[in-house]
Amino acid sequence: MPTDTASATVVVDAPFETVLETIRDVAGIPDWVSDITEAEVLTTTADGMPLTARFAASTAVGTDRYTLAYEHSPDGLSWHLVEGRLQTAQDATYSLVAVDDEHTEVTFTLSIGHPLPLPGFIRNRTIKGLVANTTGGLKAHLAR
Repeated sequence: MPTDTASATVVVDAPFETVLETIRDVAGIPDWVSDITEAEVLTTTADGMPLTARFAASTAVGTDRYTLAYEHSPDGLSWHLVEGRLQTAQDATYSLVAVDDEHTEVTFTLSIGHPLPLPGFIRNRTIKGLVANTTGGLKAHLAR
């Protein structure tokens, strides 16, 4: 089964803590990631950070439904797939670096495994598009 990976780095016009708070607000992701149509936090840590969440995402082959498990770090967030309908794996990481008091560098890396028999160039274009939509959506959302 193919696994596709892409990464992008953007500088966001927002302080480090604001960016970290935004990426940890899993329920709010549909506000800035156009491919995500539903997000529901299932479990949280004692201080309210998400541990697991369920999603629905619009894809070229239909709606995908999946559950992710999160790990938090002082400078980011990562997750892996617990269960999926179209995906067999999903691993991702946000890594944040404060550029100055008002700007944060965000690197987003995404890997998705799936059983779909698609040509490599289509899979490559799709994963790069997902990463670009996510980082572009975050940047636009925080520029408001």
